[in-house]
Amino acid sequence: MRLKITDIPDEGLTDEFDLPVEVRDGGVSDTAHVVINVKRFGKKVLAEGKVNITVSLNCSRCLKPVPYPIETKFSEEYNPAMDLDKEEEQELTEGELDLSYYSNDELNISELIREQVLLSVPMKPLCSADCHGICLKCGKDLNEGACLCKTEEIDPRLAPLGKFKELMKDRGTA
Repeated sequence: MRLKITDIPDEGLTDEFDLPVEVRDGGVSDTAHVVINVKRFGKKVLAEGKVNITVSLNCSRCLKPVPYPIETKFSEEYNPAMDLDKEEEQELTEGELDLSYYSNDELNISELIREQVLLSVPMKPLCSADCHGICLKCGKDLNEGACLCKTEEIDPRLAPLGKFKELMKDRGTA
């Protein structure tokens, strides 16, 4: 969804709509309910609003699907891209780090909403805080019970320490 900057009236524009947002790769979209208020100050544009969405994620431990509700507010300031200096290098001030830019007299609302949703998605979603995950050997969901795999196997990287321990026992110092 694109919004022409020249179409924003002097008093601003307020809109409420549903927008498909792709959070995971694979073309599966979740529907975000968006309330947005866009104001124009000369060439600058301020977009403020709220996004409500329930995204479908997978638990990072057991891989089960997890619905994750997100309610986030946003406030983004946009400047025209043509106002950027043509210098090769330019040091940004602290205030410029929070700025975004638009080009061709259009503001991409879909990209703004997708960015806000992605910023709210946890890096490692969990189905519950005490999720046990899956067995690394057989793949059984450990939330449903223990598997029959042997768990006393020693990591091969630690095998030299086992030999050292046996050597220390033989010397009687352990």
